[in-house]
Amino acid sequence: MGSLTEQQQIERARLALVASGQTPLGAARRADDIPPSNNESGKEEASESPGQQAPKGWRRVVMLGREHIIVVAALLVGVVLITVHALGQSSATELPALSPSAVSVPTMAVSPGPAASASRGPVRVHVLGAVVRPGVVSVPEGAIVQDVIEAAGGLVPGADPGELNLATPVKDGQQVIVGTSESPRGEVVDPGGGSPAAGSTTAAGAGLVNLNRATSQQLQELPGVGPVLAEAIIKWRTDNGSFTDISQLRQVSGIGPKLFEKLSPLVTL
Repeated sequence: MGSLTEQQQIERARLALVASGQTPLGAARRADDIPPSNNESGKEEASESPGQQAPKGWRRVVMLGREHIIVVAALLVGVVLITVHALGQSSATELPALSPSAVSVPTMAVSPGPAASASRGPVRVHVLGAVVRPGVVSVPEGAIVQDVIEAAGGLVPGADPGELNLATPVKDGQQVIVGTSESPRGEVVDPGGGSPAAGSTTAAGAGLVNLNRATSQQLQELPGVGPVLAEAIIKWRTDNGSFTDISQLRQVSGIGPKLFEKLSPLVTL
């Protein structure tokens, strides 16, 4: 028996399919079995390449990621709005700040202390009478008569300040006069020939000029006594401690017998 032709083989295959209950091969089925051409296979490979079309599972993951981002962004916006609202309410309840000009602080006058007083400089006082070194002495601010007498070397033997208040504070330009036991006296004279300061005692003799405590202006009120002679009387008094007798006026340069006769009834010790 000779070999079957191609047509016979096809017929037998169709009969075998019919016998098994399958649809016999036709033209359409055979067309499917024909391998695609090079162009068509290239298109299918291109359309099915991973770069052109992502699998469905990957697209689902991408969609879920975008939804999550939207939700997170919405939550962040809500948190920001709540924070801004809370800050607005807290700032609305804050008290307005007071400007420095609106606050007045009462000022108190502070008296200078001892250190400030000492920095003002020394006080100069003219000491006359029965002291060791009559003349101008310098004492610190706030010094008293006792300090002035000690600065002048202290009292000489026979000195008697009388009822002079040794605790009296002294001021710049004052005179402190100390008497003797023969003529007790003590006086603190203000600058300019004013009245005796508090705490001083004066000798008797209404209308008379005291040679031991008179200032230059007071001495110039005497007849024949000018500024030069008044300073000469004060210089003799300073150099010798004090006048112990009115006759000592004749020892002052510029006072002769005639002038002395005019002055002697007008002065006292």
